[in-house]
Amino acid sequence: MKMMKETIDYYVDEMKDSTLYKSLAEVEKDENVRKELFKLSSMEKEHADFWKNFLQSRGIKVKKFKPSFTIGLYKVLRKIFGLAFTSKIMEMGEAKTIRKYYEFYREADLSEEEKGKLKKIIEDELLHEDIFHKMSSSEKIEHIRDVFLGMNDGLVEILATVAGLTGAYSGNPYIVGIIGSIVGISGMLSMAIGTYISVKNQRQVKEQKIFENRVLYELLDKKTGIEETLENPLKAAYYTGFFYLLGTILIVFPFFLGLNSTYALLTSATAAIIAWTISGFIVALTSGLSATRKILEMLITGLGAATITYTIGSLISSLLGISLL
Repeated sequence: MKMMKETIDYYVDEMKDSTLYKSLAEVEKDENVRKELFKLSSMEKEHADFWKNFLQSRGIKVKKFKPSFTIGLYKVLRKIFGLAFTSKIMEMGEAKTIRKYYEFYREADLSEEEKGKLKKIIEDELLHEDIFHKMSSSEKIEHIRDVFLGMNDGLVEILATVAGLTGAYSGNPYIVGIIGSIVGISGMLSMAIGTYISVKNQRQVKEQKIFENRVLYELLDKKTGIEETLENPLKAAYYTGFFYLLGTILIVFPFFLGLNSTYALLTSATAAIIAWTISGFIVALTSGLSATRKILEMLITGLGAATITYTIGSLISSLLGISLL
């Protein structure tokens, strides 16, 4: 019964992908990419037909497919972030599909004809992953990681900072905002410099590998099989620092609105929750992880840090009698 439920999910996923690729193809301006997407749509429809026939041959009626919210979401992501980002998400999805189909191939009770067709489908999915990898490599997406790393660190560190300060200096939101801003600017510089040094070191290592590969090819007509993409250290530092600062602004801004410290902190926490939910969802999509689990992970760690520092700030204020009005 569980296997039949999984098979129904396979059919729905293939129909969803077929519809998605067709939708993306209809708005794609690059003719080569457009053809690839229409081709993928056709192949996914064939895969869906296989699962539909598989189910019907076992007496299970398949409901008519209806486009889901996810398809619209992908179209929005394509419009905002570009094809490279969207295709990276698709690539991750294909990787998960290949694993599921391989396990199904090994464990399910299939006829020889069904095994042959499923083997062909797995081969197609492997081809799809390669196509998406090429699409994602055609545009620069390496800085997506830097964007979310910077944003998340800014949110966590500055929310924890202002929470601790609110616990200690609850009567002066402006002081909390100013100190939080100073810490944020310091953190931005630290993150940007750290990212620059880290990426530069990684780039030097990769450049050496590329050189060795070139030497092997030119002298011995051999390749190591290593394909390295070189990230720009300055751009990585810029994206990390800028989005760290953006996270800082989201957190400290409410403390300059004339609210008392408690309401300002609650407003900051709400802004952080919204930002973590969005970034956690996108990170989950790009890494093939559970969106719910990733969002909860970010919320628990971020809000947990803020709660701890607020408690520490309150204790220090009570024990030492601090009162900054």
